[in-house]
Amino acid sequence: MSSPRPTPHVSSARFLALNILAASARHRRSAEDLLAATLKSHPNLPRPERGLLLELVQGVKRWEVRLDYVLAQASDLPLKKLHPLVLQILRLGAYQLLMLDRVPARAVLHEAGNQAKAKKLPRSHVGFVNAVLRRLAAGEVPPLPDPESDPVRALSVIHAHPAWLVARWLARYGQTRTEALLAANNRIPPLTARVNLAKTDPPSLIKRLAAEGVEARLGRFSPAGLIFETVLASPTDLSSYRQGLWLFQDEGAQLTCGLLPLKPGLRLAEIGAGRGGKTTHLAEALGNSGLLLAIDNHAGRLQENQQTTRRWAARIVQPVRADAAGALPLKSGSLEAVVLDVPCSALGILRRHPEIKGRLQEEDLATFPPRQAAMLAHSAEILKSGGLLLYITCTTEPEENEAQIDGFLASHPEFHLDTDAFRLPQPARNLVQPPGFFHTSPEEHDLDGFFAAVLRKT
Repeated sequence: MSSPRPTPHVSSARFLALNILAASARHRRSAEDLLAATLKSHPNLPRPERGLLLELVQGVKRWEVRLDYVLAQASDLPLKKLHPLVLQILRLGAYQLLMLDRVPARAVLHEAGNQAKAKKLPRSHVGFVNAVLRRLAAGEVPPLPDPESDPVRALSVIHAHPAWLVARWLARYGQTRTEALLAANNRIPPLTARVNLAKTDPPSLIKRLAAEGVEARLGRFSPAGLIFETVLASPTDLSSYRQGLWLFQDEGAQLTCGLLPLKPGLRLAEIGAGRGGKTTHLAEALGNSGLLLAIDNHAGRLQENQQTTRRWAARIVQPVRADAAGALPLKSGSLEAVVLDVPCSALGILRRHPEIKGRLQEEDLATFPPRQAAMLAHSAEILKSGGLLLYITCTTEPEENEAQIDGFLASHPEFHLDTDAFRLPQPARNLVQPPGFFHTSPEEHDLDGFFAAVLRKT
């Protein structure tokens, strides 16, 4: 009887990346969540391997449309007929061969073969993987579609976005802006943090971070924003992070909370509080005095919210689990302000969360506005006269943004727009445009794409 084949050595980062991508596809789970869990369960993974793991998972998800186009041309079999693990191994190999310039082709081929063997795939599968990747390594890469003959397909493949989204943006923005937006979504975004101004200030934190091996500089728009340039360790292992001196947050998100004129002692609810990024900002703006209800319908996110706010020493936060698309467990007219961070299509944050491009379908877009409208209506009920409602999304879609606000104002004449650009720091004031809508975008501002509007109840 022949002895079993020995399990070949596979680079830790590549093997972990394969496991994440395969599990994400098999169980329809977020690759980002799986990536975070993997990094947490492998605290001793060397820094270069951690960096490669992040690069591979995020890179494959970012360029998946383009990778699949190339692989479909290089493969003798339709991609849908491939073994799921074979497809993920090919994507990982193609990404390294086509999109990275520091990985030798022989190393990519060797590791891909080892991955297939380690997963105990049949020899025919191992040979197939080797044959396809050898073609790409030899330069047998098919030409990309011609923009002149089919602009939607060409832009979809070249910039790795779903064709339905490209067609939608072309109709709205035209070719020049659409191309700029698609390209911006594929650029690696800056690693941006918000400073806890209740505990320190940006210049002091920059010095503290330097001692911890992090090179940081001031942000461009937010007075509490920092941009991390060089990080020598896992950021969340830093003592400054554990002590609640900062957290990761895009400057666009930081600016939204600044649209509310908050002061100590107010009673405020944050609906869609999530993991606590904006919760900490609001508690800080309230001077840790008054009441801040962190409302979310997801128990896991509320638990993370509590961990974040404890680290931030935000004492006024009270978690509430509730679905704001229905009646809220609060008295009518009981609050001075509400922050409504609604669930949305998230098309403004594709550069940070590229897997959304493969997960979101065009028909999904119609599911968001009804829920957003219901949340707006229920939020309006708990506001007292003179109270302010801050509506926030992270999407580009007018149906979820301007049209949503216009529809709400038409059915709620007791409200009017009260988005004041002068509540923002001077560099950010031009982000509020008439009649009172706050917009940020990756292609124009190098910020995540946020929309916000402040409504006052009169």
